[in-house]
Amino acid sequence: MQKNKKLAYLGPGGTFSEEAALYYSASSQRKLVEYPTIAAVIRAVCEKETDEGLVPLENSLEGGVGVTLDQLVRQEGLYIRHELTRPVRQCLMAKENLTLAQIKIVYSHPHALGQCADYIDYHLPHAECLPVESTAAAAALAAQNTGAAAIAPERAAALYNLLLLAEDIQDNQDNSTRFVILAGTDHPPTGEDKTSLVFTIPDGPGSLYKILGHFARRAINLTRIESRPSRKIAGDWLFFIDCEGHRLDSGRKELWEEIKKEVSFFKLLGSYPRNNFNVQ
Repeated sequence: MQKNKKLAYLGPGGTFSEEAALYYSASSQRKLVEYPTIAAVIRAVCEKETDEGLVPLENSLEGGVGVTLDQLVRQEGLYIRHELTRPVRQCLMAKENLTLAQIKIVYSHPHALGQCADYIDYHLPHAECLPVESTAAAAALAAQNTGAAAIAPERAAALYNLLLLAEDIQDNQDNSTRFVILAGTDHPPTGEDKTSLVFTIPDGPGSLYKILGHFARRAINLTRIESRPSRKIAGDWLFFIDCEGHRLDSGRKELWEEIKKEVSFFKLLGSYPRNNFNVQ
């Protein structure tokens, strides 16, 4: 393990990204460096301001994080080195010990408000819900305004001197976010790996089916597939795929070459241990 490496993460303090960064750094002994946007985190890694960067990749309810996916496509010399999945546990907090009936405004990130929609409808139908840029910003606003509450991670209450009014208020108790650690190189093979890649295919019947057939014939299990507009040409789509195994496993080089012949764009995003960071 190499110590004293720097890890960029999406701030400010009190967000789920910071919570994931603290969890990762506890075992990897990274020094945390806060950045204001996902793009800034990724730029810090690409420009070698930091050794690694932690960003959200997908949420089990909301799907892929668009800015992360777009940056992975655009940036060269950037690879996924680790992944970790963290549960999303939303809490209701305020600067005073308010009853639910006394809460007039609820601040939170739009995703958090959506994840707690049933709770809000049932317990806070009278409150005005105001979306803000992050759960940390919501906590900061709740700390400044009487009669206001925030929906945020538990850690935000301690950081912004708020009282917890209710815990685990998310509608789906299985909600989780998958984060990835980005670096200039991916991870060496461990025997329990996953590989991420992205490609575009020419428009036409059966185009995607033909690509997926290459994996099927080799009995390679796909753990994720997601499509996203390329933002270049209308009707042109990017396909993000995760598959079991390392990109350097036997026969994989031939697989990548076969796929490249049939797509208009292809990029390996990295191989890494499956939801496990045996940090090297």
